[in-house]
Amino acid sequence: MAMDSKTRLLTAWSFQEPDRVPIEMALAPQAEGLPGAEEIRRFVETEADNFRWVPGFDWGFLGLDNTYSEEIIEDVPGKYKRMQRTLETPVGTFTGLTRHNYDDADPNDFHWEKRYVATLEDFRRLAEAPRELRSFDATQYNRGCAEVGNRGLPCTGLLHPLGVLVRQSTMDEVYLWMVAEKRLMLRFLERCTEQICASLLAIRGKPLADPPVFMTYAYEMLIPPWLGQEQFNQLLFPFDQQVNEAVHQLGGRHRAHCHGNSGQFLELFADMGIDSVEPLEPPPYGDNLLAVAKRQVGKRMLLSGNGPSQVFHLASFEPREARELVKQAIEEGAPGGGFTLREAGGGPGNGKTRAQQIKSIACSLVLIEAWREFGSYR
Repeated sequence: MAMDSKTRLLTAWSFQEPDRVPIEMALAPQAEGLPGAEEIRRFVETEADNFRWVPGFDWGFLGLDNTYSEEIIEDVPGKYKRMQRTLETPVGTFTGLTRHNYDDADPNDFHWEKRYVATLEDFRRLAEAPRELRSFDATQYNRGCAEVGNRGLPCTGLLHPLGVLVRQSTMDEVYLWMVAEKRLMLRFLERCTEQICASLLAIRGKPLADPPVFMTYAYEMLIPPWLGQEQFNQLLFPFDQQVNEAVHQLGGRHRAHCHGNSGQFLELFADMGIDSVEPLEPPPYGDNLLAVAKRQVGKRMLLSGNGPSQVFHLASFEPREARELVKQAIEEGAPGGGFTLREAGGGPGNGKTRAQQIKSIACSLVLIEAWREFGSYR
């Protein structure tokens, strides 16, 4: 008997075999209208098994209330524009500067010329800032869950202070602060962790339509080549373990996004309480050998991904070759449940040029057909 998407994902996440391997897929918005895009869109709406975002916490800017404004400070028609972004917070102003090239296929893509947390004084203001409980909008959360229904699982955002700091800071500086300003860094992490855990536990007892699935986008900047295991053990493990314990007290789960060489950290991820990880990039884009990952943590975390869609953009790659990549991923990941198939390097329509977008869609259509061929448990 066919399962709906929600049941299929929950069954796989219970480390049992559903009716078929769940498949995650989302069409890049900028790909609408390209050849094959409509077929992908229909598949996403009617067959794909997606984690779908719903509102929940307002985490502000690294846990602080803020008001945002932006201003175009330079515009060269046909080439680029530069934009100043301003955040006003209780501990002062933070400004960023971005450059947007008009010839990018993805209009949301841009280059940071200056990030918000650019100096040690900027970081000190964040580390010493008074912190209060963050609000959770249960009404909007429940409304979002109702809209998702059985077409997937609702998920919502979880603040990861170190991951956000790295992305919103001058990166060479923040890694230096981890060493040269370690006491200040620990102070920042301790205060943020206390705020996050208290905010999570404050929603216990609220009538929530679904147990929360919290998402973070942090770890790819906190593993090699950026941080080694010693720094990971000191600056992530104890703090993230506390947060995950609070998530689990709510009956919730934590799903982590992590590109790159995450394979060597999967057991640490599981030990500190992460419940699912994606996109599990295989070599040469990462170090995730799916058969190895299944042996190590296949009954502790939902493993998602391993379809190396980075190769879809290569001139030498033929769309028909995607079939064998899907077959291998399903053979290694599917037994016993605990696996969802997804593209590891961006979904259909992803690409810097129109030609790359069109080829990505063509390969994704082959991926779908291969999933239909190999993805059934029965």
